[in-house]
Amino acid sequence: MRQKAVVIAAAVVAAIGLVAPRAQAQGFSVYEHDACAMGRSGAGVAAPCTGGSAIFFNPAGIVTGTGAWNLTFGATLIPPRGGFTADGGATTDMTKDNNVVPHLYLTRQVGTRMAVGVGMFVPYGLTTEWPNTFAGRFLAYKTTLHAIYVQPTVAFKVTPRLQVGAGIDFIRTSVELHQRQDLYSTAIAPALLGVGVPLTAGTDFADARIHGTANSTGAHFGIIWRATDKLSLGARYMTGVTAKGKGFAGFTQVATGLTLTPHQDTLLSGLLGRTVPVGATVDMLMASQFTTGALQTQAVTAAIALPAQFVAGFAYQLTPSLQVMADAELTQWSKYKTLPLQFSLIGADTMYESYKNTVGWRAALEYALSPKATLRGGFLTHPSAAPDWNVTPLLPEAGRFEAIVGGGYKLTHGITVNGALQYIHQSDRRGRIVDYNPNTQTNDPNSGTYKMHAILVGLGFSFAF
Repeated sequence: MRQKAVVIAAAVVAAIGLVAPRAQAQGFSVYEHDACAMGRSGAGVAAPCTGGSAIFFNPAGIVTGTGAWNLTFGATLIPPRGGFTADGGATTDMTKDNNVVPHLYLTRQVGTRMAVGVGMFVPYGLTTEWPNTFAGRFLAYKTTLHAIYVQPTVAFKVTPRLQVGAGIDFIRTSVELHQRQDLYSTAIAPALLGVGVPLTAGTDFADARIHGTANSTGAHFGIIWRATDKLSLGARYMTGVTAKGKGFAGFTQVATGLTLTPHQDTLLSGLLGRTVPVGATVDMLMASQFTTGALQTQAVTAAIALPAQFVAGFAYQLTPSLQVMADAELTQWSKYKTLPLQFSLIGADTMYESYKNTVGWRAALEYALSPKATLRGGFLTHPSAAPDWNVTPLLPEAGRFEAIVGGGYKLTHGITVNGALQYIHQSDRRGRIVDYNPNTQTNDPNSGTYKMHAILVGLGFSFAF
């Protein structure tokens, strides 16, 4: 009977995979906020892990009715690997980064029908880095985004079969963008070309760093209904917010090595309407931009949309030892249309995103080998949020399938350790390395193929006391 139950459960998980859409990445969301839940591929909104991670995966689930305090903490290692192959054949590899995403939850049972808690997690974030010689460096060669959520939560068991929960999210968002500036695209370029300076596209003359932070507030709601002794249904809704913040933009001059002949000095003086000293170089002409011109360190404001999430799913206890679960996740990426930037000296600039709403799918099995040991495994898929013309060095999305295995072990009556290993297989996808405005341009901006993959490792500990 046990073997038959395992086969049935595996068939259910496989069936969910067959009806799910093509696997793809999903914006800059992060879902690995607990090693137990990670081993379930993030599924379990109807039956969250018993540690405090239910604060994120379903606030209603922190009511367990047993014990008093629970402290859960850990981290996930995310090491993205990939590269860009231009249509001409040249390949540039991403810089090898190892990003650590932490999580921390503390819950307290108040009697048998109420619980309170607080959690810290990072549901939105990314880090992409390329060599500063990469052809796409004028869009970005390093991008980081972190949205840290701190969520006080309260939950109630309304009836023996119905639980509800809610939390307030206090969000700290930080964004950093590094990019090079191309002299060929500046206002002085026509004059330099006009006098015969051998200026070509892709001539670095400045290194820009844009950094900003924002504080915002949202909310999170959850519900769990145990329809029968074996079947549970659950849902959660995390509101979207717009993080409006401010920061600075700094610019460092990069040597071009371009020189001027005496004849070019004279011609430039006439074209620019100012005297160009004899023996001047192009770098000398541009130096004032970094001290008294538009490329001084300056204030910048921006607003970035962090989308709402709605997740619904089920969990079914096939046997006392075996549980199957599956979730569907709707993310409101359509709110992320543009990233407007306002510089105090340069003026306004807009990055066009035009993301679209997505529905992701997750399915998993959890099997109790013994009262102490548990095995987990599953998969997940996500449709792409970015349109075909917006696959860039900042975030190169593509077809993706993720398979996960994990497990947990009770070291003592109150201490549990969980681990998970997640493999991300991403299909190749064409993308661009140049700026593009979909409102004014109709050409195909893509000029190569992005490749990415990763193996994630999650580790966490849970203390009940």
